[in-house]
Amino acid sequence: MTSNRLSLTLAAAAALALAGCGQQAAKPAEAPAAAPAAVPTAPAAPAPVAAAPDLDPAALKGLLTPDETLEVVTLDATGAASASGEVKGYKTPVYAVPVAAGQTLSVAFKPSNANLYINVVDAADTSGAAVHRGEVDGPKASVSAPKAGVYLIKPFQPRAMARRDESETFKLTVSVK
Repeated sequence: MTSNRLSLTLAAAAALALAGCGQQAAKPAEAPAAAPAAVPTAPAAPAPVAAAPDLDPAALKGLLTPDETLEVVTLDATGAASASGEVKGYKTPVYAVPVAAGQTLSVAFKPSNANLYINVVDAADTSGAAVHRGEVDGPKASVSAPKAGVYLIKPFQPRAMARRDESETFKLTVSVK
């Protein structure tokens, strides 16, 4: 046999012989791999805070009934604000709050009468469905914004009280974080 035709090395021949017996050849010990050198990295930059959208008062007023008046909530440096108001019959202030994507709008509503409620509505939702219904969900709202938008906080009283033109006051605290 010539060396060209003989292609098996001694180690390969031994491995084939052991494989025929159902055994495996021992592998030669490998040198442990060197640990990669630590690469200095700069600290991660904080994620940018998404900007709250600009308010368009004219467009928002178009979403209100004639008995509702628009009030724009101005948040302080901590992202909080408070307001007080009155619901008289069907007449009520509606509070507009801009919220950036990923932020949570929290509202604490304190009415002078237990029959006064708030709804929180996404202004972009043309159906008018509330994301928080005060009569069902209670006086504290927590709404996570999946996208940047404007939310409207709408205090109201039941229709029977509104028809009698009853008047009730409230305080609310708003925060966006």
